[in-house]
Amino acid sequence: MTTQTVGIAGLGAIGSAVGRALVKGIDGLEWTAASNLEPVPEFSIPLVSFEDLAKRCDIIIEALPPGVVPELTKHVFAEQKTLILISSCALLMFPEILDTHKSTHSRILVPSGALAGIDGIKGLKELGIEKSIIASTKKPSGFSGAPYVDKMGINLEQIQSSGVKTKIFEGNALEAAKGFPANVNVAATLSLAGIGPEKTQVEIWADPDAKGNSHEINVYGEFSHLNARITNRPDPANPKSSMLAAQSIVTVLKDMNKAIVVL
Repeated sequence: MTTQTVGIAGLGAIGSAVGRALVKGIDGLEWTAASNLEPVPEFSIPLVSFEDLAKRCDIIIEALPPGVVPELTKHVFAEQKTLILISSCALLMFPEILDTHKSTHSRILVPSGALAGIDGIKGLKELGIEKSIIASTKKPSGFSGAPYVDKMGINLEQIQSSGVKTKIFEGNALEAAKGFPANVNVAATLSLAGIGPEKTQVEIWADPDAKGNSHEINVYGEFSHLNARITNRPDPANPKSSMLAAQSIVTVLKDMNKAIVVL
């Protein structure tokens, strides 16, 4: 088996969780470098620029704020490397990423993240999807700093103290990605697997009594109605994300060299 080198861009909650899995060992893969603003004491890994990361590594894992993703993809595409992209909302926010990708041989792999049911949605797409909806619910604090919340003057503390579950957004996935870039990778991923960002409907709810970050999808086709709901505990290191997001990346890495892969 040929060993492939792996680089991680961003060693926050998600990137660090993937790094631990690589340190533990994944067949056929070797973690050789990372890009991060400062060293993480847990790891003795060389820190390099995005450009050097793309040059050194066969597979680049993105675990960055969405706004930084275009700079990373520029270097990954220039080197024709494979990109595992967890910030799927960046593909909606910055369409130039996919425009540039058309002229390269790079592969973009988008993990399922905090969602369930993506396999079924891809099957439904082949028969024709009539309607696709996702409702995401988190504690009010999970939406702190979201551009839409700030723009609309939504008082998250007031929702928390009221104890009432409140819908704070309704629109399509493209609008949701721009308004909640740290919260709606699930909606972006659903739209990419299904009928696109403009036709995928999104509801965002702030619930003071939420036990975790939950996502419910309803996808309707002529022959099937897919309903899936998942509730994830917030990642203690980043309450805007779920621990499952990092593990979905680890699963993609483990599938790279398996002889049998269940899709």
